[in-house]
Amino acid sequence: MRILLLLFGALFMAGAGFGAGWYVFVELGYGQAAEEGAEEDREAGQAQAPPPPSTGVPLFVNIGPLTVPVLASDRIDQFVTLLVAVEVGDAATAERVRAQGPRLTDAYLTSLYGAVASGTMIQAGLLDLAQVKERLNAASRRVLGQEAFRDVLVQVVTQRPM
Repeated sequence: MRILLLLFGALFMAGAGFGAGWYVFVELGYGQAAEEGAEEDREAGQAQAPPPPSTGVPLFVNIGPLTVPVLASDRIDQFVTLLVAVEVGDAATAERVRAQGPRLTDAYLTSLYGAVASGTMIQAGLLDLAQVKERLNAASRRVLGQEAFRDVLVQVVTQRPM
């Protein structure tokens, strides 16, 4: 009986979290604002130079896992989970990136939620990894600045249909 109550409680909390997220991003229009911000990032990213070439041994700072629900009209269609690493040039920069980890996670999730909510990142049920990487790099530039990192690497992508 306790297990059943725990499972029911967990299901209730997950539903409440999903409902709040759906309300904020779909009903209040925050997903559209994120999409508009991503367009500005894309335009700014075209003017930016590519990441500097690697000199020496790169260091990687793991961020994640990041889990984003993909919404259908009235339910969750699938969950997308990403493991991400930020490539940096030295240990001091790696510590700076670790310190900014919560801000990076927030920027990544905000950018990904906006794209998923607008339907531009999922094509025929599959995630567009080039667009994901572009959005993650733009979010990293906003939080860290262009000189603080070399690239954002998507290590693992899992799509779990519901």
